[in-house]
Amino acid sequence: MRHSVLLAAAATLLVSCGDPELSITVSDTRPLTLYDQDYPGDLKDQPPVTWRRIPGTKFRIINYVAGKDENVEIFLGESKGEVLGNANRWLGQFGLTPLQSQEFLGKTTMMDREAFIVEAKGTYVPGMGQPNQENCALIGIIRPSGSNIITLKMIGPADEVESMREEFHQYVQSFTPIDVANLPDPKTP
Repeated sequence: MRHSVLLAAAATLLVSCGDPELSITVSDTRPLTLYDQDYPGDLKDQPPVTWRRIPGTKFRIINYVAGKDENVEIFLGESKGEVLGNANRWLGQFGLTPLQSQEFLGKTTMMDREAFIVEAKGTYVPGMGQPNQENCALIGIIRPSGSNIITLKMIGPADEVESMREEFHQYVQSFTPIDVANLPDPKTP
């Protein structure tokens, strides 16, 4: 009896070890979405060619690594909150004194709206169980967007962040909001 069970199991395994099906047939269609067009967060960006895109996360809609050892992180998120509170949270991660007014922040534009620049340098304490990082720097952008804010941060070794300062600010200017009405019709060749 034991041998017949083993033989039956072996026969089943051999039969199921055939070549996998090499083609598939798709019978359903759907309209293209912004994700299909690779515009996470409804934004089109143009990063420097030396940055490598990595998968986004719940809090990082757009996510890159850069630098000689890919130890500089560049990421964009959208959240609730206000400019000063987020700026002070970032400064606090470097042990810096909170600002009393957003008037002390630098200014730029991002997608044709005023945005604020936050900079910090020193020991970065990321929290959430991650180790502290000595001699780190941050260049961050906070842009109000309706009831939300868009945040863009570059964090890494201070010398590398400084060497990428200009390309980061050029990157800030590359963002274009994508309107689904302007996406090409998927039925048009």
